[in-house]
Amino acid sequence: MVKYSLDDTQSKRLAENMKTVPDKAERLVNETLKAKGMKLMIQEIIRFIPTSNKNKKHAKTSNPLKGTMGNLGFVITTKGGAASNPNSFGYLVFPNEGRGPHNFIAQRFFEKGAETSNEKILTEVIKVLEEANDFKL
Repeated sequence: MVKYSLDDTQSKRLAENMKTVPDKAERLVNETLKAKGMKLMIQEIIRFIPTSNKNKKHAKTSNPLKGTMGNLGFVITTKGGAASNPNSFGYLVFPNEGRGPHNFIAQRFFEKGAETSNEKILTEVIKVLEEANDFKL
């Protein structure tokens, strides 16, 4: 699981841009996170999911993640299921613990995907806020 969050500098940038369209800012941020942010982060996380050389269905090519919106944020989780269930990709639940008979190394693909998508998502959100401000003028 990974939550979209901003560091202090990014939070200040976003707050300044939200002040320019206070009546629309919350709605625009939520819409952008839902339409673009979650998709972007899921794509980045999936990019880091490893695949084996085995001839089988892999999580990386099977749409294994889902996003849940919150107010001004979202959470990405696995679609899950128990590892014992066929095609459940249960090994995605604890990727950082190196759990399972074939996963001895912490993978950290959730964190890597979040890190690489964070600035891109913020850029998309700020772009939408700036466009709304330009339209207002």
